[in-house]
Amino acid sequence: MSDIIERLEHILVDSTVKARGTSVAKRRRRNPTKPSAKWIAPARIGNEVGVALAVVLGTVGCSHARGDSGGCTMCSYLLDGDERSPTTDELLQQFDNAHSELTDETAPLSVKIYTSGSFFDTTEIPSDVRTKILARIAKDERIQEVVIESRPEYVTPDIMRETRDILGSRRIELGIGLESSNDAIRSICINKGFSLSTFKGAVANAKEYDIGIRAYVLLKPPFLTERDALLDAVKTIEDAAKLGVSTVSMNPVNIQKYTLVERLWRKEQYSPPWLWTVMSVLRDAWNKVGSSINILCDPVAAGKVRGAHNCGSCDESITSAIREFSIHQDISVFDSLDCDCMRQWHHVLNHEDISLLIHSRSRRS
Repeated sequence: MSDIIERLEHILVDSTVKARGTSVAKRRRRNPTKPSAKWIAPARIGNEVGVALAVVLGTVGCSHARGDSGGCTMCSYLLDGDERSPTTDELLQQFDNAHSELTDETAPLSVKIYTSGSFFDTTEIPSDVRTKILARIAKDERIQEVVIESRPEYVTPDIMRETRDILGSRRIELGIGLESSNDAIRSICINKGFSLSTFKGAVANAKEYDIGIRAYVLLKPPFLTERDALLDAVKTIEDAAKLGVSTVSMNPVNIQKYTLVERLWRKEQYSPPWLWTVMSVLRDAWNKVGSSINILCDPVAAGKVRGAHNCGSCDESITSAIREFSIHQDISVFDSLDCDCMRQWHHVLNHEDISLLIHSRSRRS
């Protein structure tokens, strides 16, 4: 069995690298003093509702995607990076540029730091830049929560100690892409490049310094049916809660350029999840884990052909309910939702094979 899995992993890596192709060379030269993206939005901060600043620092990009494995099957965030690493001053200017968006906001505030890779990876963010950015956050007393994104292999005891020392008593969460608690799915369908045991080690290292884990859960990686994807996402959220994560952020797949998922989608061998599936995962998972953790979801490209969608008529109302649930953790927002396309979704769940998958995709497009 292990030989079969190894062969499948090799095939997946080869396919992922080919899908990425020469896309790295297509990365645009960006202004190194400006972040790749920044935005503010209402957010649940602990048990309160406040405002969150999200900043995507422009770096050289994810080491997993830059390496020989080609990165994850659904991710093209490497393209948000630059062909060269910004200097220390440039990275600090990027953060300051984003931080200025909070000038007129009041507490409680959250700051989410993304790099399209790992904030704790020193090949992306040198250690002196990391400490200076954290120190800038520490000076802003309005900021009560800090979310930092990283792969688990960079979550070491020394870095956790340093992060806690600088940020003091603030709520800290590390966003880690667990994606699935099933090692086979994470490896063969996603090409994630780490095992569940590595994730568990990161959770333990973070807990030692009272740092929470925001586990990203992927809804509908390639090669899973709609029903299998639904069940895997619910099981993963349940498993993540048992492992002691503080928050789950569920991310329905959206079709990104130069990825294996996009190749499959163009060949009509992959379809993004239904919004009904997104809703069902949130409701079923909440019923299993209750109020022990926050479950969040802000589906990218919802209602569009490249994102989670239904028939088109009900997409806006369901997406709005999903976002409302994420802020207030109230599953009753889903109670009154209905549409004729729900019957087709139930049919897909119960009878899906590859021909039905292609048919359902064309009807929803």
